[in-house]
Amino acid sequence: MNIVTRIAATVCLVGLTLASASVHAGPDSSRVRIVVDCDQPKLPTQREVGELLDQHNFAQVYASRAALMAEAHRLCRRGPTRLRQVAFEAPSAPSAPSAPQPQERRVAADRRDR
Repeated sequence: MNIVTRIAATVCLVGLTLASASVHAGPDSSRVRIVVDCDQPKLPTQREVGELLDQHNFAQVYASRAALMAEAHRLCRRGPTRLRQVAFEAPSAPSAPSAPQPQERRVAADRRDR
């Protein structure tokens, strides 16, 4: 799964009326979350981004942080109503590899029969 898809999958928009304290409090406060304030955006640390996306390579984390901030900037400026905050959450479970399509299985089966 490429990083843009992974970031898009982790994006969670926070409503206009939510305060920062209510965003961080919740039933599962142990989950990794990064909140970007649209009025005063600050870069999250590379450690936070690495934990959010479960990445350990410095270059990947650096590129992911840039992509994450670009996505936050785009979401903050989108539409007639402006958002106050954008929250990125870690996926609840790792994504499973997709099952092969029936046509792909048939092609593989045909190759074995020859």
